[in-house]
Amino acid sequence: MSKKTTYILLIVAILGVIGLYFYNKYRVAPPIEITKLQLVDQDTNRFDMTSLRGKKVIISFYASWCPNCIEELKILNSIKETKLSDVEILAITDESIKKLVAFKTKTQYPFTFLTLTTTFSEIGIHSIPTTYLLNKKGEIVYNKVGYINWDDESNLAHLKAIME
Repeated sequence: MSKKTTYILLIVAILGVIGLYFYNKYRVAPPIEITKLQLVDQDTNRFDMTSLRGKKVIISFYASWCPNCIEELKILNSIKETKLSDVEILAITDESIKKLVAFKTKTQYPFTFLTLTTTFSEIGIHSIPTTYLLNKKGEIVYNKVGYINWDDESNLAHLKAIME
């Protein structure tokens, strides 16, 4: 093998490793301990995630400036009463309480709006929306970075089934 071929293979390997790093950082939901999240509501009251045991939960990490987040929350709202009536939806941001209240007031969605006491990056979230589904035992049964098409009936049926 020539020196030039060796260098090309080395460069391709390095670029591959860099590509995998960024893919994992921005497109793979990080493993997080949901019960250890430090969350507060609009009145700065601490929220205890263990209070949701026995319920199916959708956790959407969002920001008020994120178009995909806004669209996903809008669709979740439109199907909440009819197709997700037995599911709790938590909308969690790392923005200020002032921004949380403004977004909640503007949208009037029937979700539990919370803010982290830290930043997304401190818990390993580097891209939003990031969604976690919890079953009734409080276990994470699904996670995804990026937009989820909740309008797709087969996708919705699948996601609801794995939360059982």
